[in-house]
Amino acid sequence: MTLNASLTRYDMEWVLTLFGTAIGAGILFLPIQAGLGGIWPMIILTVIIFPLTYYSHRGITRLVASNETATDITGVVEQDLGRNAGFIVSILYFLSIITICVGYATGVTNIVSSFLENQLGMGSISRPILTGILLTGLTGVILAGEKVVVKVTSIMVYPLIAILFALSLYMIPYWNFSMFTAPFDGGLVAKNLLLTFPVLVFAMNFSPICSALGRNYREQADNAEAAVAKTDRVVFWNSLILLVFVMFFVFSIVLSQTPESMVAAKANNIDVLTMISLQAHEPWLKFLIPLVAFIAIVSSYFGHFIGTREGLDGMIYRVATWSADSDAKARFNHKKLRRYTTIGMIIGLWLLAVVNPPILKIIGAMSAPIIALYCYIMPVLLMKRVPRLAIYRTRWAALVFLFGLVTIVGYGVAEFL
Repeated sequence: MTLNASLTRYDMEWVLTLFGTAIGAGILFLPIQAGLGGIWPMIILTVIIFPLTYYSHRGITRLVASNETATDITGVVEQDLGRNAGFIVSILYFLSIITICVGYATGVTNIVSSFLENQLGMGSISRPILTGILLTGLTGVILAGEKVVVKVTSIMVYPLIAILFALSLYMIPYWNFSMFTAPFDGGLVAKNLLLTFPVLVFAMNFSPICSALGRNYREQADNAEAAVAKTDRVVFWNSLILLVFVMFFVFSIVLSQTPESMVAAKANNIDVLTMISLQAHEPWLKFLIPLVAFIAIVSSYFGHFIGTREGLDGMIYRVATWSADSDAKARFNHKKLRRYTTIGMIIGLWLLAVVNPPILKIIGAMSAPIIALYCYIMPVLLMKRVPRLAIYRTRWAALVFLFGLVTIVGYGVAEFL
């Protein structure tokens, strides 16, 4: 069928799906880093992040939507550059989401631990036991099946978006504009730009689902051009809505909080909502806000756990059957592999979450750089290398590539300045 030029209801459902994918731990930790950096880096980043988000994610989606046949990103790269290149992309995709899972596992443990200790007054809770219970429970939902996960996630996402937007509005009377009177220190602004930009890239990231978006529209379209045109519009509107939502939330939280609060939140490795719940005087806010933070992280944890597991399964399968014939591949026990990778991931995430690594550092120094490699760097390189993609080259490519490099090295460089 030929896709219409305007956005249909189906297109808007995809816009919301992309939006829901991006809303997670990033938006809960971004205000902390932004608040520590001051108002000027926030203003500068607000101006530049929309084109970078749009053109980078459009690049990933176009790789898939423009292919002659409907397949995922790994299949596209394998067709264009061979099996070795496809395997490298599989590794990049896996690394881009496994570090996010580590942050989510740590974050959900910290949210629940803070709630039990501060709101319910239960005293100190054994972190290994609490983490084990939480990860086992969340994985149990995943093991119940994809339909259950989709249903639970869809129930969570839309109230979450509404509550976060309502909280942004609720904070307006508490805004303090004294940050605007702070002197402009070029060196300090540059340092805070380098620290904050990777976290913002993480918060605006919906690349894990771009491959599915491109493949879905390519299946429906009569030709690659129609699929590309439609996915371009979906990515554009999602990037714009995401910009308004995320930055309104960040500005509202930062302007209503003190720098001291942000320092304490970073030191305690908690998200901004948990920080606000500890300050709230209204009893309903003390209980509602941690619940919202829990839902935000859990809803994203489900999708990223499934994506990580599928990526790990795919890499192991490719290695195990690299030189095998078609009969050996057909006999491969995928169910057994899935069982082992699920158990291995739970154990690995449990060990790391018990250690309680600093989430902002995970985001800035690990997750964001790998996302930049996958979403900012790779599409630009492929569009220069693959002849069929030459028509999709854009003058924005150099800027996207440059800021991809900034994302990769920025956080580490800034910590030494």
